[in-house]
Amino acid sequence: MADFQSQAMGLTGLTIDGSSTTPSRTEFSTFLNDGVIDVTNRWLLVKPQDIDSFTREGAEQTSNGFNPGTNKIVSVIRESGTDGEWYPCSKKPINLQYLVTDVDSLHYASKYNPVYMITQNRNVHVYPAPSGAGNDGFKVLYVNYSPEETDGTALDHASTGIKWFPEDKVYLVVLYASMRSLQAKMADTTITDLSVTAVPPDVPTIATVNYTPATEVDIAAVTSASVTSITDPASSQPTYLSPAPPDRPDFESSVTDEDLELVQMKSQQYQSDISAFQSEMADSVNEFNEDSVIYNQLAQQAVQNANATNQNALQVMQKELARAQADAQSDSARRLQDAVQTVQAIIANNTSLIQKFSAELQEYQAEVGTQVQEYTQNLQADGVGYQWLQGQYASLKAEYDAAFMIAAPKPQQQARR
Repeated sequence: MADFQSQAMGLTGLTIDGSSTTPSRTEFSTFLNDGVIDVTNRWLLVKPQDIDSFTREGAEQTSNGFNPGTNKIVSVIRESGTDGEWYPCSKKPINLQYLVTDVDSLHYASKYNPVYMITQNRNVHVYPAPSGAGNDGFKVLYVNYSPEETDGTALDHASTGIKWFPEDKVYLVVLYASMRSLQAKMADTTITDLSVTAVPPDVPTIATVNYTPATEVDIAAVTSASVTSITDPASSQPTYLSPAPPDRPDFESSVTDEDLELVQMKSQQYQSDISAFQSEMADSVNEFNEDSVIYNQLAQQAVQNANATNQNALQVMQKELARAQADAQSDSARRLQDAVQTVQAIIANNTSLIQKFSAELQEYQAEVGTQVQEYTQNLQADGVGYQWLQGQYASLKAEYDAAFMIAAPKPQQQARR
């Protein structure tokens, strides 16, 4: 006959071996022992008349105090003093423990009419009390709740039979252990929590775009045009030297003849002085005119020189002003371009960071999606396996329960009784 482990594996489709899989052989052996107790209790509940099939006879006791534990006591027998001569003991309440020893009491118990009592600790006491000498011991028959293999060894996965247990009920123990094995397997089905191992990208720090207007450059200092005044050629300025006119002769209003000659002589002399004065006058005018020509030439040259000097100074000033304006415009344009380029660089860097973050975020989302999909597939697979285990369990439990339902007395039969 196949051992219980092989039978259960055939019923459940599970693998039960010495590895770390669930259920282990140790767990299965525990389920077998639990199954013996469960089948015993349920069967006796519906068919108490079958109690003898589950009864175990304890060893002969030579003193009171045997404790069968919580097991149901079927009967107690006491030897009468003759070897092999056993008498059934009547059960009495513990409050009669003295009266059953009093020979004058109606409750007196003899070796041919022995009694037994159960103390509060489930200890069995028989009266007359065994003395330990001769054939006056007792034995307790009780429902066995300590399963053993048919050879008396421990009941485990390799067992093929059960001692003190009806053979036709052994399959129910295997069913029970199989159901418990399926339950253990279902409990071992781990529905792992979704754990996303993908690491989200770091959110970039986007720089604030602040445009600082370029400062206009002032026009550099321009040498002012110094207007040169006209140099007066004072040293060449003509001076008109008027000759002194001759003294006019003093003529008396009345002159004599003698005086007339004198007057004539003075007049001639005056005329001669006038002629000399006029000549000197002409020479002075000519000299003044000559000096005036030279002065005019020098003055014109001074004007031309002043104009040329002023025009040159003005041109220099205009050139410096144009250059200063050009430099200022170029510097302002450069500063404006620098400010614009600075803003553009910040915007470009922010755009690059955002694009990089977007790409990393897409990769992260894709990785999360893959992990969620794998988890969903595993979850579905676990669910299918779990449902199959549930189906196996339900099928075996229905068979297990049906055995007790069939054994239960029918309502009509109870009514007739």
